Amino acid sequence: MELVLLEFPRAEFKGEIIAELARLVDAGTIDVLDALLIRKADDGSVEWVEATEGGDDDLARIVGEPAGLLAADDVDAVAEDLAPGSAVGMIIFEHTWARGLTGAVLGAGGRVLDWTRVPAVAIEELSRELEKEN
Repeated sequence: MELVLLEFPRAEFKGEIIAELARLVDAGTIDVLDALLIRKADDGSVEWVEATEGGDDDLARIVGEPAGLLAADDVDAVAEDLAPGSAVGMIIFEHTWARGLTGAVLGAGGRVLDWTRVPAVAIEELSRELEKEN
């Protein structure tokens, strides 16, 4: 499972994120276990909405019944650093594609020793360095 925090300087959404999540779920790449949106108003007040409460039927379908992995404590921790007028989406998902790979490794008598995500920023930095060398 992974927890992903997505920050939006302006809390304006047009549906492209939900469409991409739906594509990934429908393709069997991920299962979204929980999701919520935190918004901080210009006056500093904080509002948070779980996926099934936001009135978006597509998001509610993607998440289904939330797993209860995200709660008020998570909202408080994120909202503290959130700039007024902005929003953060919190998504917990499982890589369903990894089930088959893990099963194959176990079936071959192996085990997964480590699974580390390399941040996109690190990949971009490495790409820039390699371009400089060439």
